[in-house]
Amino acid sequence: MVRPTNAAIWFYLFGKLFWTLRSSQRAFIALFKQVTIIGALAFSFLFALDSLYYQKPIFTPFNFLLTNLSSVSLFYGSNAWHYYLTQALPILCTTALPFVLHGIWLAVFDKHAVALRNMLYCVAWSICIYSFSRHKEWRFLHPILPLLHAFAAKSLVDLSDRATKATKHDTKSPPKKSTQNMSFFTQLTQYLPPIRRRFLALLCLTIPVSAYIVLFYCSAPISVLAYIRSLPATQLNGGIGFLMPCHSTPGHAYLHRKELAHGKMWALGCEPPLQGQNLSTYHDQTDIFFASPIDYLETRFPSRVDSSFPPSPFPTSIPGTPHTDDYPWTHEWPRYVVFFGALLEKEEVRNLLEAKGYREVWGRGRTWEGEGHRKGGVRVWRWNG
Repeated sequence: MVRPTNAAIWFYLFGKLFWTLRSSQRAFIALFKQVTIIGALAFSFLFALDSLYYQKPIFTPFNFLLTNLSSVSLFYGSNAWHYYLTQALPILCTTALPFVLHGIWLAVFDKHAVALRNMLYCVAWSICIYSFSRHKEWRFLHPILPLLHAFAAKSLVDLSDRATKATKHDTKSPPKKSTQNMSFFTQLTQYLPPIRRRFLALLCLTIPVSAYIVLFYCSAPISVLAYIRSLPATQLNGGIGFLMPCHSTPGHAYLHRKELAHGKMWALGCEPPLQGQNLSTYHDQTDIFFASPIDYLETRFPSRVDSSFPPSPFPTSIPGTPHTDDYPWTHEWPRYVVFFGALLEKEEVRNLLEAKGYREVWGRGRTWEGEGHRKGGVRVWRWNG
């Protein structure tokens, strides 16, 4: 099964296909039968599998849509109606955006570009449907990114062909050189796409930026899990606590150690208001912690560190249960605490950790990377007694 929000794209594509086949009753009926049979089998399998897992009849795509079309999605932010046009498309297309726009222009005014126009209608439909939701993220447009690249490709090829024809018309072609007399760089350029070099240079401007973002920028939240994974079992038995905004690290998706099972590793949560709470007054565990870290550490942790490092009795919320600011989160001090360096800017937090016997044993990241509470790199402090 696909992500339910992708149904908007497939609704248009199947609608267009059925409309095209409307004049052929036989093909229309055959396609309708295939869609009905395959769809019924897939949804029936999904319903049976989910109902077996949750021990009650449940259809998860329907629940997904109900939850995400409610005010719960606004818990993660809201954006203006033009967000996808003014922010998401430039982020996704980067330096290819001028060529995407030119390719769209060609699709609109070229009466022979039927396929491109169909893709344009699909892109416009998808952006329009997604824009009705107040919660928007640029990643929601990833499924239509290949279509946008097709417009850019059309533009690049047309512009390059036009320039090549003009050059051939104005100048005589120089005699071809033997590949033996060509430099390595000249031979290499023969295998590049048939587009103008300056266009190719513009497209390649994003390569060093992308490489830096992927390999280096804010990489500490992943590096810290590699460090934790390398620790001996005797050290991990003491447990690990993440005093970070929720989802700051890949967590169990990256770290698999049996010593951290049964509550030995915990992190602050950010449960959404599933019971219809007022968003303006609702606070999750992360909000409450960062509103006053020192109060949280003093009231929800014991006054001294237990050197046997027992599991925390109630470190995170129970999913789906309502909670208020006085929710009974209760922790035990673990052997390791992991947090962003910005937390140490609060002198009272540093003093408390040092008074408990914690000292820094690992740190990565640059202080200016990240935003909000996710700045200052990642720090690991260990209890030394």
